[in-house]
Amino acid sequence: MEEKIIEIIEDLTDYKELNNNKDIDLLENEILDSLAFIELIEKLNNEFNIEVQPTQVTPNTWRSVKNIAEYVKRLQSL
Repeated sequence: MEEKIIEIIEDLTDYKELNNNKDIDLLENEILDSLAFIELIEKLNNEFNIEVQPTQVTPNTWRSVKNIAEYVKRLQSL
């Protein structure tokens, strides 16, 4: 799942080093801007058959690939 999330983020952004640094803070390092964030939510919804409600998610969820993967797994288990 993390590999697919990395692929999605790399497709949405100019940052191509996520495989080398999976723990990088995506927000602090400005890898995800507001447009990429909205596109990421849409792609996660479609790819993993989930429904992310951005207003119900804390900013910490989007800080790393690991956090995003954990969140997606939680949504899939509902």
